[in-house]
Amino acid sequence: MSDEQSSFAARVIRLYLDHPDTPDLPSSADWNIAQGLVDWGISFDTIQLAFWLAFIRRNNSTSDDDLPPIRSLAYFRAVALNLTPQEHDPTYFEYVRRLYEQLQASDSETTPDTTARNRAQQPESRGLS
Repeated sequence: MSDEQSSFAARVIRLYLDHPDTPDLPSSADWNIAQGLVDWGISFDTIQLAFWLAFIRRNNSTSDDDLPPIRSLAYFRAVALNLTPQEHDPTYFEYVRRLYEQLQASDSETTPDTTARNRAQQPESRGLS
């Protein structure tokens, strides 16, 4: 793997770990997925858009039950692979980015930070394999 691929994978993993309801540490499978995104031809912008869309969808879920934590980067890979050509439009990208930022800001103002509490409840075995 080239330095560029390793750097890309590290950026994706950082994005993954910074996302709400994800593990504290990536699994070896997460690293494999991050490295495989390059082979799939998925750009960083595309995976970032997938993260934003997933957050928006989960935030706007109509389910009465709390959604379970995200356990794998595969969740976001699936979103990225299913983006339509229209969703790759720069105007749509900016729209989603703004919506994501608004929801994140309103979410942090109206709800206590449960991410730390959720992470504390996760088993220690979620580290690198």
